[in-house]
Amino acid sequence: MGEKVEYFINGAGIISPQKTFDSNVFLTDVAQYDKNVLTCITPDFKAYINPIQMRRLSRMLRIGLSAATICLRDSKVFMPDGIVTATGYGFLDETAKFLGEVLKQNEKQLTPTYFMQSTSNALAGLVALTIKCMGYNNTFASKGYAFENALTDVMMQLNENASANFLVGAYDEAAEVQYKASMRVEHFKKECINNLSLFETPTKGSIQGEGSAFFMLTRKQSVSTWCGLLDMHVVYKPEGNELNDALKTFLSKNHIQPKDIDLIVSGASGDIDHDAILDSVIQSSLHTTFQTRFKHLSGEYCTATAFALWLGASMLKNQTVPEVVKVKKTQLPERLKNILVLNHYMGKSFTFILLTGLD
Repeated sequence: MGEKVEYFINGAGIISPQKTFDSNVFLTDVAQYDKNVLTCITPDFKAYINPIQMRRLSRMLRIGLSAATICLRDSKVFMPDGIVTATGYGFLDETAKFLGEVLKQNEKQLTPTYFMQSTSNALAGLVALTIKCMGYNNTFASKGYAFENALTDVMMQLNENASANFLVGAYDEAAEVQYKASMRVEHFKKECINNLSLFETPTKGSIQGEGSAFFMLTRKQSVSTWCGLLDMHVVYKPEGNELNDALKTFLSKNHIQPKDIDLIVSGASGDIDHDAILDSVIQSSLHTTFQTRFKHLSGEYCTATAFALWLGASMLKNQTVPEVVKVKKTQLPERLKNILVLNHYMGKSFTFILLTGLD
């Protein structure tokens, strides 16, 4: 066997329903919502975007470009070798505006901006144009698999070029049109709840979230490195013990025993049916491991795995676990070394990501 490839997260930037855009503050001031839709807390965009350019950008493009800029500054890599983005549904607000104008104007004299900013690859193109990056550029629009596909793409690119730096990110917005459609299939709760009581509401559905997160991935460690990314695996619609078996194989492949996992980042969403699958895996293989949750802070959306990755990387970087994400008040190890992200999207796609701290 060849040497195990390890990837490094050398920078991150995230804008979410919490005050996460400032990397010097780590979930100390928690935002609460008394509605089932969580929207991003945004910074002063002028700190990241040229005001003249900003006038022409939609809200989600501003959020995505700002998150990417925060990541570039944090990593001190201002010209990556490629940019890969991921989204579940794309820019739905802009799409709705464009289609509405098509009907209203009878397909005549349409505003091109709505169309241009509604395409899923608009953010990847915008970041590339802003920093004048002429390298590899790709976007995955594959619902609950989107960010995982983007990560896989970047990991494959880095396997081919070990000296490269890739900017990988995700975005999804809490669009009204998508929320109404999702309510019909019970993706979100019918009763209004406070986001911090999400896991105390044993009913069907979750709460709507949104956000944009970017990471600088490379195979070279630097002074700005947050943590190592050992491996990732995705399971779609598991049956029987398939998910349990897949987790055991995943850990074994990476020479990790369950006892070596210091902390779990669980993607439990507050949905009584979907969470039961994830909880059974944790109880079966990792019942003694310290557990954290995050979707009461971010809400549920297609690329919420990106928030989980940021949370896990932040805990390894800061060597601290915020009180608001703790599930069990069990004893934490003196030093966090290995963190396992276990996320699911609507009980269909399940993701394992293994993170490791720096020596």
